[in-house]
Amino acid sequence: KSEFKGEKRELAETIARACRLMGKLDLTYGAPGHVSYRLDGKDSMLIKGKGRDQSAVKFTTPAQIVEVDFDANTIAGGSEGLRSPSEAFLHIWMYKKNPELKCVIHMHPRAAILLSICDKEIVPIHGIPPQGARIAVQGVPTFPTSLHISDDAIGERFADFMGKSKVALMRGHGVATVGSGIEEATMRTLRLNELLKLTYDAYLIGGANPLPPEDLARLSETEDPNRPRGSAGGREGTLTEWRMWCEVTGELEE
Repeated sequence: KSEFKGEKRELAETIARACRLMGKLDLTYGAPGHVSYRLDGKDSMLIKGKGRDQSAVKFTTPAQIVEVDFDANTIAGGSEGLRSPSEAFLHIWMYKKNPELKCVIHMHPRAAILLSICDKEIVPIHGIPPQGARIAVQGVPTFPTSLHISDDAIGERFADFMGKSKVALMRGHGVATVGSGIEEATMRTLRLNELLKLTYDAYLIGGANPLPPEDLARLSETEDPNRPRGSAGGREGTLTEWRMWCEVTGELEE
């Protein structure tokens, strides 16, 4: 059981649910990958722990979540067999460079690894669902090294590279995504993964041709969170999407 109480316990449960959801949807394999959440008013975060007692991402429990400070030291949670992941520096430096961020996710989707290895450009190729299409319109940068983000130097380098982008590929490695909360960052990761899978398949059957200019112009417009018809927009839409995928993966709360 998790040793966290109150709000930390609730956050650990949501992080664990996000991990299981993405693991079940094959956004990673085995144990690699982690979700973190920056704690309010502290230079520390909750994150999926690694070590002797680690589990596969799709089997993550709240007891697998540890608290890590911004020197990558484990300060609470887990057990003697769990500690800070080596790539905690990816999360730490994204938080240091972007104080407004609350959640950072690093996963290893197969399509991301293959497309980045082959230097295939990620272009806007579809309009539905529009949330995923907008990711391509805004641009998906690729960090040029596959090395682990396992120290301060490369952590800061990666954060500077990613800048204010909400998503990034990592050559031959995986993806990083960010958000103002766990649900938002998780849904952004799923949307990116769908874009990458469609792009991979498009290259297989002839090429990933971008949408016409008029479509790109519409997708570049700011989404109306209060639209009168269709799916909910804004944060309400994100939470609805989160609930739907929790239902699909058997992660809906009782």
